[in-house]
Order: sequence, then structure tokens, then C-alpha cells
Amino acid sequence: MTDDSNSPKSTTDMTERELKSNINLLRQQVDRLNREIRKSIEEIKLHRGSIDELRDKRDEFNAKVKEYAVKAEACRKARDAINRKIADLKKPRSEIQAQINQQRSQLDRLKARRDELNAIAKMQTSSLEKAYANELYVFIHADIPLKHEIDSMERLKQLGERLGVSREADAIHSELTPVYKEIRALRKTGDQTHQEIQSLADESQKHHDELLGIYKDLDAVRREANLYHTQLKEKYRITKPISKSIDANKAAVASLRDELPQYLDALKGMHLSEGAQGDDIGGEHETALEKFKTTGRMSLKELQVLMDHNDITFD
Repeated sequence: MTDDSNSPKSTTDMTERELKSNINLLRQQVDRLNREIRKSIEEIKLHRGSIDELRDKRDEFNAKVKEYAVKAEACRKARDAINRKIADLKKPRSEIQAQINQQRSQLDRLKARRDELNAIAKMQTSSLEKAYANELYVFIHADIPLKHEIDSMERLKQLGERLGVSREADAIHSELTPVYKEIRALRKTGDQTHQEIQSLADESQKHHDELLGIYKDLDAVRREANLYHTQLKEKYRITKPISKSIDANKAAVASLRDELPQYLDALKGMHLSEGAQGDDIGGEHETALEKFKTTGRMSLKELQVLMDHNDITFD
């Protein structure tokens, strides 16, 4: 369909044979493209079932991922709330322990001083009082030489000093009792707080272990969802160029069908110009029928021609 200068040949310059040849060529191209479109559609249909199945599986596992994520969030919040309670309890427990340590320091100082005094006294207060009384009786009432009287005086002095030290140790010892009681009370309160903390810690650990289990299940479900998503992407990778080829072929078919009427109309005009009524009717019929089969379109006059030849009826 090109002249010697390679420029497109006008339909007005074409012979009937050339027009028919172009019409047949375009028709063959349309038929070939339609076959390719049908083949591509069938190929996509083969993948469509597995695509739908893969998408359903992926969406199913993604829904499970969301469910596990909600459970994990609730479990984490419960664990963190308990941990905040534990943190709130640890502060007073630390304060109690600080008070216990302070009381123990005081207790240790008093005990050290008492033990130091007891080491000087060497005897219990009651024993020293008895010894002092006996020595005092001897000093006052006994008829003893002067040297013995001097020795007795010295012993009384030492016993008196030791007795004073012993009584001071007893006084310090009496201060220890309320300190012991205070420490026991503080320990009791601290133990109660510790037990409460331990109970909460056990509960927190249960939530934590449950959370780890949920995360483990969530990861497994997410892996499944990702696996189906990867397979789905691979299916799309295969079908995408097929879909593009369908669109391209449909566009080509539409373009060819748009091109056909110029040849059909030219062929029809050629038949009309021949002037023979019988030949005109035959040419019009052939042209109208060819146009209808190829493009699916017709004018009112072409419709009348096809109806006259019983190609189209409305019975």
C-alpha cells in the first residue's frame, strides 16, 4: 500500500483488489489479535484462582496478626501497670530498709558501748552490789589493821567505779530493747511490703511470659502472611505483563476497526460509481456485510441492504 516514494497511498487511488486486500489484511489482524486476547484471558483465568486463594490466605493471616497484636498490647499494658505498682511499693520499702539500717547502726553503737562497759565492770551489777556491800561492812565494822583498812578502801573505790560502770551498761542495755522492738516492727512492715511486691512480681512475670508466647505466635503468623504475600506478588509479576498485552491488543483492535471503514466506504463508493443497478446492489450488500462483520457498525442504508438480503431480521 505504498507508492514509489514510500508515502501512504490514498484510498481514492486504490483499485478494488487493493481495497479488498487491505480489508482482508485488517480483518486478519483483528482476528489474530482477538485470538491472542482470548488466549491471554484464559491464561489469566488459570492464575486467577490461585491469586484469589493466595490473597484470601494472606488476608486471613494478616487478620490473625492484628488479633495477636491486640492481645499483645493488652497483655503489655497489664504487665506495665503491675510494674508501676511494684515501683511505687519499692520506694516505701527502701525507706523502711533505710530506717532499719539507721536503727541497726544505733543498736550497734549502743551494744559496743555496753560491751565496753561490761568489760570494765567484769561482773553483773547485782554481784558488784553484793561485793561492794560486803567490803563496805568490813571497812566500817571490822577491827582490822590500818594497812588492811587502806586496802579495803582501795577495793571499795574500785568496786564503786566498776559498779557505776556496770549500772551505766545496764542503762544502755535498757535502751536496746525499744530499738530491737522498732527494728522488728520495721522488718514486719518491710516483709509485708516485700511479700506484696513478690506477689505482684509473680503476676507481672505471668503477663510477661504470656506476652512472649503471643509475640512468638504473632511472628509465626506474620511469617505465614508474608509468605503468601510474596507468592501473591510473584503471581502479579507474571500476570501484569499479560494484562498489559491484553490492553495493548484491545487498543490495537480498536484502532484497526477505526481504520476499516475508510476502505469499506471507498469500496462502496467504487461500486456505486459503476452505474449498474444490479452490480450496485451486490456491491453495497458485500460492503455492508463486510463492514458489519468486521466493525459491528452500519448506517441506516446499510442496515436496509442487510435486511433486504435477510442478513439481519427482527423476527
